[in-house]
Amino acid sequence: MDCFAIRKGRCTVLNVQKCVGSKCSFCKTRTQFQQDREKALKRISTFDGVTIRHISETYYDGKLEGMI
Repeated sequence: MDCFAIRKGRCTVLNVQKCVGSKCSFCKTRTQFQQDREKALKRISTFDGVTIRHISETYYDGKLEGMI
C-alpha cells in the first residue's frame, strides 16, 4: 500500500526509524486520507464559532476557517 505519509522513504507522521507498512495504524492511501480529512472538516463545521476558532488556533495555525 502506498501510504500518504511517506515522503522520500520516510514517515512524515511518526518519528520512527523504519516504516512498518500496513501494520501501522496511521497507514492509509492518499484517497483514504483525503476522505477522512473531509469527514473531519465536515464534522468540525457543525460546531459553534468559538469551538471552531479554538480548534483552528490549536491545530491548524489559525487557518481552519478558510478550509470549511
